[in-house]
Amino acid sequence: MDRRLLCWMLALSCMFAAAITHAGELSPAETDALQQDVRSLLSTFARGDTDAMIERTHPSVKRFAGGDGAYAKATRDAMKALGDMGLKVISDEVGEPTRTYAAGDEEVCFVPRTTVFTIDAQTVKSLTFMVAIRQVGGTQWRYIDGAAMQAMPELLRQLLPDLPRDVPLPSVSVEQL
Repeated sequence: MDRRLLCWMLALSCMFAAAITHAGELSPAETDALQQDVRSLLSTFARGDTDAMIERTHPSVKRFAGGDGAYAKATRDAMKALGDMGLKVISDEVGEPTRTYAAGDEEVCFVPRTTVFTIDAQTVKSLTFMVAIRQVGGTQWRYIDGAAMQAMPELLRQLLPDLPRDVPLPSVSVEQL
């Protein structure tokens, strides 16, 4: 067999193997780092730090909202409205991330979270998740809040069209305490 052909075949098989291996399990160190990053993100929400929230939001959400400026305005308006309704975060707990799933040149996983908060003098416990997305081979995660994804799974498909349709979404629930 021609050595050049053999080299090309080897290179192609390595590229194919690399493409399918970017989905799978996070290492313990990656899991810890991701959980800490989600905790940090949730604390920006609790503090009302909209700039930090905007910076860590996945670009697909910003495009969906009409661009960076439109998304920033909508986020600031939503945070003001929540503040006007008396939203106070009592606690946030971050669960174990799921495995990762290939989505084009990105990989996606879901990070469960449990939040207890008060709003309009009612205490509520919310079980939802963050959608964590990073470039294949990257370390910096960007996020989408998964609270609405169970009710509107097509929204996730619009935001992440390369994510396989059979990827299971974590459970979501809300209960008044």
